[in-house]
Amino acid sequence: MIDGTRLDLAYVSPLNPIRSGLSDYSEALIPPLSDLVSITLYSDCGTPSDPLIAERFAVRPVQSLARYCARHDLRLYQIGNSAQHQNAFDCLRRLPGVVTLHEPFLHHGLYGVSLLRYYREVFYELGAPDWAAARHLADRMAAGDLWALMEVLLIRRLVDSSLGIIVHSHAARRMIEDCCSADPRRRQCPARVVVIPHLMPVPCVDSPLGRAEFGLPEEGLIFGIAGMAQPAKEPQLVLRAFSRVAASRARARLVFVGEISEDCDVPALARSLGVADRVRFLGRVDPLDRMHLAIAACDVMVNLRQPTIGETSGTALRAMALGRPLIVRDVGWYGELPDGTCLKIGPDAGVDELASAMLALGSSAETRQQLGEQALRYVQTECDPSTIARRYAEFLRVVYERARMPLVRGLEPC
Repeated sequence: MIDGTRLDLAYVSPLNPIRSGLSDYSEALIPPLSDLVSITLYSDCGTPSDPLIAERFAVRPVQSLARYCARHDLRLYQIGNSAQHQNAFDCLRRLPGVVTLHEPFLHHGLYGVSLLRYYREVFYELGAPDWAAARHLADRMAAGDLWALMEVLLIRRLVDSSLGIIVHSHAARRMIEDCCSADPRRRQCPARVVVIPHLMPVPCVDSPLGRAEFGLPEEGLIFGIAGMAQPAKEPQLVLRAFSRVAASRARARLVFVGEISEDCDVPALARSLGVADRVRFLGRVDPLDRMHLAIAACDVMVNLRQPTIGETSGTALRAMALGRPLIVRDVGWYGELPDGTCLKIGPDAGVDELASAMLALGSSAETRQQLGEQALRYVQTECDPSTIARRYAEFLRVVYERARMPLVRGLEPC
């Protein structure tokens, strides 16, 4: 511990140029957190593309953590549902620490490493080498059937290896607690689980500049979807609802700000619905400043998720930080957003309810402004990076004090 008061932290996370929402998250958290604790970064990014990060912090490969672990008081792992976290997950098994679990569901990440690794984690989760169950889950994973995978989250080894877990919503915490309570091998989670909201810096963006940048019409109503368009985000439902909106709003447009997954052919659907000339596909928009311009160019953002895997949507918060009115489903973290900060449709709502919500916002500039202002106020109050960093530092201190107690009795830290 530096000067007896300041924790020395090993911070494990993807960083840009690794393309990940966690890279953006960490790059917003690290500077204010470094005012409170001393940080050494462990990332497989090579040289960080953010010059402020590259100049201020030492960066080591994740697999080198074992060599340096005794130099640090505590380890903080940023882990999400992606194969890019394989090295961090392996380190966590040997070197426990605090984990920020960005979604309590790791099927995609473990399946993306290898089928053998996936089976191994299924066996650990189930407590036995059940090959039939493992093959069934692998088949459902390959088919993209998230509903069939929700009973087995594949997080138990991570939970068992953690000194503390940070999540961004009460829904995510309940998923972890339910996972542990359903296991006859344990009555409660071995690690303390705390909710710390997802951070989101507030960018300063000129909306008209966004329309000019992407060749969008200066006048007319523009709806937007941001992030990777994949089936769970229901882009086809949004497109069908938009086709109804377009029938009564001749100047309305729909913009996809992000890549389209291979199993989600919305361009073909747009053509079949007769609205292809009213829909724009911008593809992945980099860097973040340019993405902000694209989101700010929209009048209304639609951010659906069904099923939810306990995630908190960074793109939804980004839209709110830009003062954009938002339509979401009343499920998971989205359902925890305060009334008045967004417009919620029901968990089972279909085309009719979504189209009605889009028309309602499209017809009232005053309602759009009120929602946008409340959304921005929420982000400024609840998601401020400096506030989030203080909450991190407080929790890390609690975990450190709790974890060091056995050391008083002469045990080794690593």
